[in-house]
Amino acid sequence: MPASGQPTSDRCGKWMPRAKDYCGRSPDHKAECRTAVALADRRERLTERRRGQTLVTPEARSRWNRAYKLKLMGLTPERFAQMLETQGYACAMCHEPFEKDQRICIDHDHACCPPKLPSRCCGKCVRGLLCLTCNVAVGYIEAYSELAMTYLGTALRPASPQPAGRSGALAVLRGGDGDPR
Repeated sequence: MPASGQPTSDRCGKWMPRAKDYCGRSPDHKAECRTAVALADRRERLTERRRGQTLVTPEARSRWNRAYKLKLMGLTPERFAQMLETQGYACAMCHEPFEKDQRICIDHDHACCPPKLPSRCCGKCVRGLLCLTCNVAVGYIEAYSELAMTYLGTALRPASPQPAGRSGALAVLRGGDGDPR
């Protein structure tokens, strides 16, 4: 508002006779009219009340993240706890017990679920709970097993390994015909 106390175009500007001032809210507001001073006082009170309070604690954030990840994988917290108990609180692959704050990966068949699901998994194709190391290993095995099997099946193996220093290429460099004698 200008120094004269008159309203501007960015404020409601309705005269409030009891307060002997103009409304400080924006035009077309839905709430009751308030002076600019009253709005500032309310903001200060709310800020003072909230000061020192953390609205989101690390524990709450952790709970929310865990619930969100379970929902993405199509699991309920009860089913997750049941799977954990069934596996003896250990990795399904290496059978190492899970530690207190260790990351637990939910293994599932990637070929089962359609790619356009709002979640990552339908929940029906969950195979087990794995430690991070085993989950990465299973991922590599799934992705590269056919490639590795093809390579191992078609890789040329030398008929008989040559002792070090006796290769045919070394003999040719020495001026010989490749015969080690």
